[in-house]
Amino acid sequence: MIPYDLRTNARREPLEIDETHPWFAWRLRSETYAECATYELVVTAEPQPAHPDGFRWSSGVVPSDAVQHRYDGPALRPRSFYTWTVTTTDDTGSTGTATSRFETGLQDDTWAELGASWISRNAAPWFDSDGESLDPGLATPLPRTWRTMYSGAPLQLRRAFRVETPAIRARLYISARGIHRAHVNGLRAGDDELAPGWTRYESRIEYQAYDVTDALRDGENVLAVQVADGWWSGYLGYNARSQADQYGHRPELICALEILHANGTTTVISSDTQWRERSGSIVMADLLMGEYHDHASCTAGWREPAFDDSSWRNAVVSGADTGMLRAQSAPPVRVIDERTPVGITVTEAGTTVVDFGQNLVGRVRLDLTGQRAGSVVELLHGEMLDGTRVYRANLRTAEARDLVVASGEDETFEPVFTVHGFRYLEIVGLDRPLDPTQVTAVVLSTDVPRAGAFSTSSALVNQIYSNISWGQSGNFVAVPTDCPQRDERLGWTADTQIFAPTASYNSDVHAFLTRWLDDLRASQRPSGVVPDVVPAPPTSHNFDIGAPGWGDAAVIVPWHLYRVYGDRELLERHYPSMQAWVEWVASQNPDGLWTNAVGNNYGDWLSVDADTSRPLVAAAYRIRSTDLIADAASALGRFQDARHHRAEARRLRVLFEETFLEESGRLCGHTQTAYLFALAWRLVDDRHRDSLSAHLVRDLESRGARLTTGFLGVSLLCPTLVDINRPDLAYALLFQEEFPSWGYSIRHGATTIWERWDGWTEHAGFQTVEMNSFNHYSLGSVGEWLYRHVAGIEQAEDSVGFRRLRIAPQFTDRFDHVRASYESVRGLIEVGWTRDESGYHLDVVLPPGSSADVILPNQSHHGVAGRTNFTVSADAADTEAKVVPA
Repeated sequence: MIPYDLRTNARREPLEIDETHPWFAWRLRSETYAECATYELVVTAEPQPAHPDGFRWSSGVVPSDAVQHRYDGPALRPRSFYTWTVTTTDDTGSTGTATSRFETGLQDDTWAELGASWISRNAAPWFDSDGESLDPGLATPLPRTWRTMYSGAPLQLRRAFRVETPAIRARLYISARGIHRAHVNGLRAGDDELAPGWTRYESRIEYQAYDVTDALRDGENVLAVQVADGWWSGYLGYNARSQADQYGHRPELICALEILHANGTTTVISSDTQWRERSGSIVMADLLMGEYHDHASCTAGWREPAFDDSSWRNAVVSGADTGMLRAQSAPPVRVIDERTPVGITVTEAGTTVVDFGQNLVGRVRLDLTGQRAGSVVELLHGEMLDGTRVYRANLRTAEARDLVVASGEDETFEPVFTVHGFRYLEIVGLDRPLDPTQVTAVVLSTDVPRAGAFSTSSALVNQIYSNISWGQSGNFVAVPTDCPQRDERLGWTADTQIFAPTASYNSDVHAFLTRWLDDLRASQRPSGVVPDVVPAPPTSHNFDIGAPGWGDAAVIVPWHLYRVYGDRELLERHYPSMQAWVEWVASQNPDGLWTNAVGNNYGDWLSVDADTSRPLVAAAYRIRSTDLIADAASALGRFQDARHHRAEARRLRVLFEETFLEESGRLCGHTQTAYLFALAWRLVDDRHRDSLSAHLVRDLESRGARLTTGFLGVSLLCPTLVDINRPDLAYALLFQEEFPSWGYSIRHGATTIWERWDGWTEHAGFQTVEMNSFNHYSLGSVGEWLYRHVAGIEQAEDSVGFRRLRIAPQFTDRFDHVRASYESVRGLIEVGWTRDESGYHLDVVLPPGSSADVILPNQSHHGVAGRTNFTVSADAADTEAKVVPA
């Protein structure tokens, strides 16, 4: 038995753990499929300033098959580096060992001890060069939108220093009110993008730690940092013409470079007034608007020690508090892929249109060799084509426009501090035809580890899965957003709670969504109210009271993460927030369901040809959250709370049935989503279940197997059809290519999930430009069903951390094969099935400590472990309703 994929606080070898007692976790694999009997953890540290004599701690041999352990030794010390080893012993006596490393960060507020302060420029915004004269870079003519829209150029800061004694270890601790990129002697520190990301800045700004040991030289050195507005003082949220300076007026930097020398001494280079600053070749940069480079303003070589900064000014200390700085707690945004063009055309207007073949999120790298000096090249980004030109009307006020004034020399242009959602690029101002090798799309996303894989023999279904995955990566950029291209890009709570199950199959989102939940909890009012978006921009309006299905994310997401990752401490930490939300809704509706304090009450957002009763949606979510808080209370041993909430849920179900179930047996409004809520969450007495199922089926069949569900209903559609023994209809929806369906958008070129089923149709063209994203993962929440019911990787209802599974794939002759894998917290799960003339053949691989009930046509197997395979004969399969004909 071998432990692998060791993690500290849900991250791989982090350099900035602030906790004195972190969590250690690992996964297990066994070639013999033995079970784990014991484990032992050992934490050590070599001699260093915090541990002059070294350090060693052991958990002792723990008789358990657990795959996580809270460190309970002496408090770990700040700015120290540790090694930890886990040794497992299986039930045959065989042992396996794995080792990982991590470092502690600053822990408490020690920035002042390191002499670090927030620093920035001492000048008026953007037009002020040195406090006395205008920036000469403004002599370049710019489009009007660029002249008027932006408040400041990114700041270049540098600090020269000497290393007199050889360095054996150097760590750069750094953050920004804005976004930063650092270099030491011209070498980049780390590979993060858009750091420190976006958190609820009022309560927390994260800092990063980078190992820069190899960048140091004996003698002269320089630490050089660029800082741009980012989410701090750039355009954010709706109406990007006005919503800048949300948190502050200009970006600021804080950092401390700590160098450990061979003789045991340390040197610290901190952000203070000794730093020199000025603007450079990046004249403007904004996440929504884009980036502008002008080499006339270039300060070549400023990242190198020999650069003369005598004409630069000293930075000023802002005096801002450092108490909200916290160590980075989730994976950073990184470059995760690069894409080359699949097509290049020249329009009648003389512009060059590049098709990258995939709707993605990131930026473009463009080779400008041969471009004449002083010429302006403009890059316009968009998701679709309108005729031969790039369609950009749906961006609203976001410019998504990059510009560069060419130097006339061999050069490559690539923005640094902006991000766009696009498939197509329209280039204005090129002097010569563009070769495909000269342009590349650079893909950005939060670098969450991949957890799942899914494939079938159907090109259509594989494309649906691909669209879901690309939508997830494009909208996981620092926070889980709704869309990555227009002037919004907000952390909508409903989108996150709906998509979290699919996201957690695709990727290890433990740390990423935990960080977002911490911001949700910090955004919650003392009354218990949760906003619609997290983080909520300070000047945002109309988001304060969470709508039904939106505010409920405070309950749904913690419970889901607990079940998937077995993180009891997360559930314990968020239980008061969960309780506060449920109790606040109850306090506003003491005698009814949920008709008061419903906020924006969006309902089943963007449904098609079916408007589900919004009071019904609210009532359904109140019951759902009440059920889940009762489950959470039971899991935490809060049995009195559990009894209270279960009694309340029973009362609410009676009211729901009295209010929404008509005498005819139909639900109010007679929509697919209404029936899905009632069936999936058992909102009415079971004696009505067959009738409700019949109404749902009748509606689907009357529409030719076409859905009408919006954001809230779509995730329940296929699973509920399986539950009522109609997987044939679920597959009909999956393979549907007429409007509205996933297949319809794919038939018309979609490579991500659209915001609306009717984002573009043959009869109407583009939907309203006011709200028409073509990269929006909410309607892709069907991804969970692909794993659970098409492949068969489903956690048992009463299981936590995938200790027990229910494997019941829905066989169909629409597929020749289906295969999926999932890295659970315990280890790798693999399920695949094939079809031939003799029947269906199922292969199952489970990690140590997991078992499964395998439910197949005409047979069931309980307590299955390790590697097993099963066959269902064609004759047996044909007798079962669960084997679905094409």
